[in-house]
Amino acid sequence: MLGAALAETAEAATYRVSLSAAQTVKRPFAGIDTTAEIDDQAPTLVGEVNPDRQHFVIDVGALLAPSGGDQLDIGFEMWIEDERLVVDTRDYQQLKDQNPDVQLGPFEPGIFFVDLTEFEEDSPELLAAIGGTSAPDLREMAQKLPAALISVEETSSDPPTFVGSMTYADLLEAQGGDVGASASGAAAGIALNSAVSADVLTQFYIDFFVSVEVEVVIELNEQGLLHVLSTRSDLSSQYRALLDVEGFVPEMTESERHEAFEMFENAVHVLETRAVYEVDDDLKVSVPPTTADDRTDQWRQLLTAAGLGT
Repeated sequence: MLGAALAETAEAATYRVSLSAAQTVKRPFAGIDTTAEIDDQAPTLVGEVNPDRQHFVIDVGALLAPSGGDQLDIGFEMWIEDERLVVDTRDYQQLKDQNPDVQLGPFEPGIFFVDLTEFEEDSPELLAAIGGTSAPDLREMAQKLPAALISVEETSSDPPTFVGSMTYADLLEAQGGDVGASASGAAAGIALNSAVSADVLTQFYIDFFVSVEVEVVIELNEQGLLHVLSTRSDLSSQYRALLDVEGFVPEMTESERHEAFEMFENAVHVLETRAVYEVDDDLKVSVPPTTADDRTDQWRQLLTAAGLGT
């Protein structure tokens, strides 16, 4: 039943999507302790998709909240077409007003475009770098979810609801992401403050993502199409696992290693998402604003510096 529903869903090319995300992050060693729950009334991302164009509104305040501090009322819009990406970051003027010296690089306030033809296959990495999060692509996900599920059972018939599990790596792939790019992004910040190379840490995260199982809840609508995909990923064990990466920490005595394990034992990182889809064949996606501000080179430089671009 689920396979048939997802196969039919994969035929849908025009839809709305609302993605809500929440993280619980507790790192006592870093003084971070934040807990959040999914709030459908305050989605992280809202998008409209049709065969010609995609338009997303991203709540940056929600994305930055786990880092601590006050939540910002700030966001940006993004339009994606075959050859051109248009981004409106005028909201970022709030950051400049608070701190005139802040350097935002390609995110400087304004409306700009990026020529996607110059990135070719690297375009998905560019979109991930700009968006920070992405809405799971309905068609790609509907095609890949059945094969990715390790287990699945129907838990309700009204509405039809299925609960299953898959690896975090397979979830990323099913949502249209790239495991290597996600691992590289996770490794980048850590590599800056570690003697271990970014390549070694990237491989660590690839292996880690393959090993972690994610709980997945799939809900169908009255037409039998995919309506809601909820996920819960517990990534807490990454902190303890990092201690086993050769060279990650200086030489330690057995007592110091035991202390370090105890410190990381209390670290928590749980990521939850809820994507709600509404198929609408008559949906019209808004046209992007006109702009002559070309930031293609700036984004190429940023991607290259992060090891993501060509």
